[in-house]
Amino acid sequence: MQRISGLFVPFVLLGLTSLGYALNENDPCTNPAGQSGRCIYFRECEPLLKIYQKPIVTPDESNFVEQSRCGQTADRRPLVCCAVVAVNPGVRLSLPKPPYCGADFSDRIFGGQKTLLDEFPWTALIEYRKPNGQTGFHCGASLINSRYVVTAAHCIKAIPRGWQAIGVRLGEWDLNSDNDCLDGDCADVPVNMGIEKIIVHENYDPNNKAQYNDIALIRFTRDVHTSSFISPVCLPIDNVHRNRNNVGTKGWASGWGRTETTSASNFKLKVELEIQDLTSCSNIYRPSGIALRDTQICAGGVRGQDTCSGDSGGPLTKLITSNNFLYGIVSFGPNKCGTKGVPGVYTSVAKYVDWIESKME
Repeated sequence: MQRISGLFVPFVLLGLTSLGYALNENDPCTNPAGQSGRCIYFRECEPLLKIYQKPIVTPDESNFVEQSRCGQTADRRPLVCCAVVAVNPGVRLSLPKPPYCGADFSDRIFGGQKTLLDEFPWTALIEYRKPNGQTGFHCGASLINSRYVVTAAHCIKAIPRGWQAIGVRLGEWDLNSDNDCLDGDCADVPVNMGIEKIIVHENYDPNNKAQYNDIALIRFTRDVHTSSFISPVCLPIDNVHRNRNNVGTKGWASGWGRTETTSASNFKLKVELEIQDLTSCSNIYRPSGIALRDTQICAGGVRGQDTCSGDSGGPLTKLITSNNFLYGIVSFGPNKCGTKGVPGVYTSVAKYVDWIESKME
């Protein structure tokens, strides 16, 4: 099915911004009603979309939308000042449970490493700004509800000096394409989310080689709307999923990290990895002065099949019945990715569900 990447909105597309100056995507702004908001794509602003979708739009409503313009992207797509929706005090965001997470891909044929457009729709990218002003994607993350992604703490605390995490991209597939298409089907345009807050586990020490508590949450400045290409993964919340023994079974890692050619991939890739016994894995790392804990899991160890540096913070998921559950966050591994007999190490999400729930606002 061909998907429409944008909306034609005459009163938004025409002319300069009503504010008299152009803002960049996710910049703070004030809408015509004096409400604080963010400068985002029109199609992502639910209050303005509701006006546009009405059978009859009044002149005042049309003028309100027109006056909400705040800029445009480099490819001339309009941006509007969208009011930030207030959350009721004391109401804490919850984590979704099946069937509202971890969409089932059990009917897919897994051939090769490149994913389909809508596979692993929770897989996200963290964008960084560097001291020279350039930006780039250098870590992964997983969408867990409409406002948060979970990633590795080292993607926040162990980055080069001067780097700053500035955003999260969702719904991406091919980094070199503005409109991703595969076999005649096209995905929606990826969504860039601003960062409101980053919560790193309080007991994470970037100088510890064992990388204990390598987990962090990123809260968006606004809710993201889910779609076929953006949807949350399930977390092992219930005891039956938290206490599940996955050793000897296989899961899937996904991301845009380094391939066997050592260069970053433009496409979202996937690799199937077997979850290994922690004791055996710990014995492999012990000579390097690393003692693993039960808050970590190991997966892989097959030559040429592994996650790598650019996949840090990304997901290791397992399909259970008809939903995908997040069991691992890419943490660290051998210096040479894909070394036979040396599994990669992942933060065990099942051990941190309570921590995640306690930190969400």
